[in-house]
Amino acid sequence: MTDELEEMHGGQPGVVNADGTEPGPVTIPSNSGGSLGTLTEWWAYDGSMDPTAATHLRGSCSCGWRGETLYPVDWDQAHEQQPYEYDTSGPERDWLQHTEDVRSALVPLPENLAALLDQVNEQVSILSDREPLVALRAANILQQHTRMSQQNAARTIQRDGISPAAVATALGCTPSQTKDQLRTYR
Repeated sequence: MTDELEEMHGGQPGVVNADGTEPGPVTIPSNSGGSLGTLTEWWAYDGSMDPTAATHLRGSCSCGWRGETLYPVDWDQAHEQQPYEYDTSGPERDWLQHTEDVRSALVPLPENLAALLDQVNEQVSILSDREPLVALRAANILQQHTRMSQQNAARTIQRDGISPAAVATALGCTPSQTKDQLRTYR
């Protein structure tokens, strides 16, 4: 099961420099002097690949949201253990609160529709193990009907002049993500 906000609200601990700025991706140097790529994981900002070590962590979301609370990073302690063992619970808790705030602003589904969607999802999920061809056919039918409904809803939103900000709040995404989504539905 995936969460409907998962794609638009991926969270991770973000980093902040001593001057309050958020650094860009860290470049992974290669032995030949070039680059092997970049990293954005918090532990990459310890100063070993970039001259400036980040001083704080904060909640960070792929939608652009950044937490206000800053949590100091103890690089000595962080280096004594694996990155996944370091305590990043503060930024994670802030990000979870952000996603709950987004979730609470979503347009509510009627209870009977939510129940039907759950039932259909459960049935197709069960079929995917037992009868994969039936599950694929059902998923294709659902996808076709959903695509038509999305196109109709996008036209109605445009016709009614509903703002991208209102659509973004109702769907749990940013206004720019909304514009991109509505364009794909047409």
